[in-house]
Amino acid sequence: MKNLKKIIGYLNQDLERELAQIVRYLHHSFIVEGPARGPLVGLFRQQANESMVHAIKLGEKITALGGHPTVNVSEIFEPGDQTLEEMLEEGLQSEEAALAAYKQHLKAASSDVGLRLLLEQIVLEEQTHVEELRKYLKK
Repeated sequence: MKNLKKIIGYLNQDLERELAQIVRYLHHSFIVEGPARGPLVGLFRQQANESMVHAIKLGEKITALGGHPTVNVSEIFEPGDQTLEEMLEEGLQSEEAALAAYKQHLKAASSDVGLRLLLEQIVLEEQTHVEELRKYLKK
């Protein structure tokens, strides 16, 4: 595969972002309050679990390609107390950034069918996350 080192670098960036998503969504599940707490704790923890699944797939693929999966976590801004809307907006911005990065990385990996399919599946799931969060934020 062409640019193997570059692709492994991209996958490690994606892995760092997914690890950050796990932390972010778990944190949100801990601090959400109010009458909608129950369903939103479930939403945030489901998102954390899906990010963990993505992280596992990315780590396994990095290793399969001969690389070493990172243990770094993308920087997470911790603003303290947040409103529900701020948590959802933060999640949306993060998911949109992840979606854009995955689409860019997908172009670089287009010659490897297995990697392309893996990234396409993650793109589909990230797009679903973006759409779901946008629905939560509708007024």
